[in-house]
Amino acid sequence: MHALIASPYMNHFLLVRPGFRNGVEIPQRHYDQLASAAACGQEPPTWLIETAGRAWPVLDITGRPLGQNVLVRPRTLYGFARASYELNLGCN
Repeated sequence: MHALIASPYMNHFLLVRPGFRNGVEIPQRHYDQLASAAACGQEPPTWLIETAGRAWPVLDITGRPLGQNVLVRPRTLYGFARASYELNLGCN
């Protein structure tokens, strides 16, 4: 299971953690960086390690390839956001 999910949401980009209610809005350039880095098996960028550490203090994503830490949801053709348990925790 991935520790984090990066996802487009309407005109924003979110970083969420399954099982937690909080999330972080990230700039489009960071989302784009994650999308390309995850496909190449790169290490997590410094900004992601720092951001995740502030949002979820017990989370340590160092030492594993980015693709094992972060699920990057693709953009959709029509700009739809994927409704999922991770993004809608607690909503029934």
